[in-house]
Amino acid sequence: MAAMQSGNDDLVTKLLHAYDEEDERGLVHGADLDDIFHILGANKERILRALAPEAEKKAELPEGEKKEELPEVERKAELPELLRNIDLAHRQWKERSTQQQQPASSKKKAMAIASVMSDCNPFKSKPSSSPTPPQQDAGAGSGPAISLEDLLKQTKEILGNAGLKEETVYYEWTTSYVDESRIYGWEEDAGNVVDALVGAVNEEEDDQVLFRAAGIAGIHGSGKTALAQKVFVHDRVKDAFPLRLWVCVGPPDHFDRFCLLYRMLDNLGLDTGKLESIVDSAAVVVNAGADEHRRTEAKIGVLLFVLYTTLYKTGYLIVFDDIRAHGGDGGWYSNLTLNPPKDGEWYERLAYGLPKARKSAVLVTCRREEDARIMVRTGGVFRPPEMGVEEGWRLFKREYEAAKKKKEASGWSWKEEEDKLYKELEEMKTEIVGKCLGLPVAIIEAAKGFSVLEHQPGGEDDVAGPAEVKVRGVEEEETSKIQVAQTTPTEPAD
Repeated sequence: MAAMQSGNDDLVTKLLHAYDEEDERGLVHGADLDDIFHILGANKERILRALAPEAEKKAELPEGEKKEELPEVERKAELPELLRNIDLAHRQWKERSTQQQQPASSKKKAMAIASVMSDCNPFKSKPSSSPTPPQQDAGAGSGPAISLEDLLKQTKEILGNAGLKEETVYYEWTTSYVDESRIYGWEEDAGNVVDALVGAVNEEEDDQVLFRAAGIAGIHGSGKTALAQKVFVHDRVKDAFPLRLWVCVGPPDHFDRFCLLYRMLDNLGLDTGKLESIVDSAAVVVNAGADEHRRTEAKIGVLLFVLYTTLYKTGYLIVFDDIRAHGGDGGWYSNLTLNPPKDGEWYERLAYGLPKARKSAVLVTCRREEDARIMVRTGGVFRPPEMGVEEGWRLFKREYEAAKKKKEASGWSWKEEEDKLYKELEEMKTEIVGKCLGLPVAIIEAAKGFSVLEHQPGGEDDVAGPAEVKVRGVEEEETSKIQVAQTTPTEPAD
């Protein structure tokens, strides 16, 4: 037993040492093998401790020294087999790499055994329902072919994700484009927002105000952007405002006032190259001298003045989508209904660049209702309603079908009438939409999750049980995503 134990310890060290040497030489291992070794390296101490004899674990340290507490490996009985599989996968990768680097004189010999080796590519994921790879010939002395995809999954299950690099998530800009056929329901809700921006249909002309502001607030994935898009293309909005501008603020431009203003002016048709030289040569900027802070404030003021004069000639609607940080009361986005000061600087508020002389409006979307009220003051603040069962199920079915039909490229065709799982899910649509809280993003993720499952024949209890667990899992996962997510989904948008 002790000899076996020592062998496992040596194997961990040997594997990591070999990988590091290959990495330094610039050899490419492939994403899955890289991830496996990153996890192995990050958990080396945990592995050695889990494999150590009990006597060594209980050995006391010299007085004054503290032993680092490491989380236990719960499935430590599976560690020896996991290490052997990693070693085998690594050796198979080296065999494959050696063959690929053979000189021209060896090519004929390689071609002779190509048919034998074609199924042994360690980079090729092999479909399997269990972590144990299929028994295939992988070359002389290398043993059964190892599916790196399955091995990575097994490694994560036993050791966790420590050591993996966090995937960079890029912000996805929203636009005014909307396919209304993909937004289900919300006709009345969109009409209420339009009334807040344009005025009620039966409103007397004398009662109409020149400038209105409204907000849409809701958690991530609730459909704020989708509702704003529906308002943006509404017929009454098109008739009321000759100019409509969609501005996606988002995390990149929270505090970057220059970028926000230049994007707005660029979309309004101004030459931003010439504009930059005009701003730099403005008297107020030149008079600021070498004081960088004063120069920045002066430039913002000039840009706001240019925006004001550009918009002054016509009525407009501007949508500021996904404002994450308004700056508080008195901040950059606060009280968009204010007129610019007759005396003093303009740089303090975005509101100063928005003229109120003609019938115009702004619509903001953000996550908190109190933030929206700081920006629109007495204007109406609305929340996207939860999707009803029928609308929610239409969205679920669309995403479920799209996920299933992605497999058609491989020659497999999905047919609704033949999908027994879908029929059972349809019977549970009220529960599924309810578990997703009527949130579009949760319904979409639930549909994608169910699309990868296979129908399990059995009684009602056998089917309903797993389905309930799956829906509950989606709900919990999406609730977590909703609270912390930093990105905006594609459709329906935030």
